[in-house]
Formats: sequence, structure tokens, C-alpha cells
Amino acid sequence: MLEKEIKILDIDVEAVQEKLEIFGAKKTFDGFIHDVYYDFPWESMDENKRIFRVRKKGEVHLYTIKRKRNTKEEWWEKWLKIADEGEREITNVESFAKVLEKYGMEKIREKKKYRISYTLGEVEFDIDTYDDIPPLLEIEAHTKEKIKDWIKRLGLSYHEQKKFGSRKLFEYYGKEYSYLQSTENEEWIDTSK
Repeated sequence: MLEKEIKILDIDVEAVQEKLEIFGAKKTFDGFIHDVYYDFPWESMDENKRIFRVRKKGEVHLYTIKRKRNTKEEWWEKWLKIADEGEREITNVESFAKVLEKYGMEKIREKKKYRISYTLGEVEFDIDTYDDIPPLLEIEAHTKEKIKDWIKRLGLSYHEQKKFGSRKLFEYYGKEYSYLQSTENEEWIDTSK
């Protein structure tokens, strides 16, 4: 699937939720997300604009493979973050993590956030809240025009808009991102939080 998205920073969560509900958007998720990223120590996927992520979304575990598109080549889309993305559910995350590590992948970084998600037709809206970072809205749609239309309809045209990922978001706000040291026999995700 081709993912096209933009982040709108420093939003009023209640006002955005109210507008989305007035427009008929349906809430699809409300809970915590914990992401752990994996990479090979000898050849970084990051350098090739690829990521491998294992996500705990509520009580569901998913793995995601992304390849970021070069928006310099696709100049008509340079305002957006564009990536090819595949995502699948995992039934046994501990076994899955052991397989990744057996093939040489290591946990390199993680992040946690609170997310409220809505959909309206083919457009997805994610309201994300991280510790010590103002809430943001991520809009994902098939076209730049549809994303711009929703920014206008939600009254967010004058808000800061960014196409960067979470690491650049943390950097933008001067916050430390969580990088991990590889450790063996570590339980993967603490489900008590």
C-alpha cells in the first residue's frame, strides 16, 4: 500500500475530535501504541530508507515493513511523507521476535504514544500524544489534494505542517528519542503498562 501523509502540529484534540465526528468520521482506535524498530547491525535498513517495525496496538501485535519514497524525484508530492507500507498481524510476538533475532536483526529504538484514530471513507486521521510533545494530527489519504482539503475543512491551515517521521518530530521539539542496546532473553513488550 502507498502511504501519503502529513503531520499537523500542536492541535486542540477535543476540537479536532468534535469536527471529525460532525463530518461523520468513525472512531476506530483509542489506546496506547508501543513501537519497537529492528535493523541489521552490519547493514542499516535506515540508510536504504527502509524500516522494520513491530507494534503493539492495544492488544494486537503487528509487524510493518516500510520503504520511504524519494520526494525529490517525485517533486509533485514533496510536501508529503510518502512510503510503501505492508503490515500484518502477529499471533505470537515473542516467537516472532526470536526469529528476527535468530536472523541477525536487533532492536534499535522504540517509542510509545497514545493514539485516537478515525476514518472517513479512505481518509485516516490519527491524533497522537507523546510525553512532553504537543498533540498532533496525522492525515493519510491517497492524494495530496484530499489531504489539503481536510486540513482546510478542519480549520488547521495555519498550523505547522510537517512530513517528517517520529525521530525528526522528537528532534524538532528538542526531546530525546529512545535508542536501545541489544539484550538477549529480554521480554519483548511490557504489557503491564
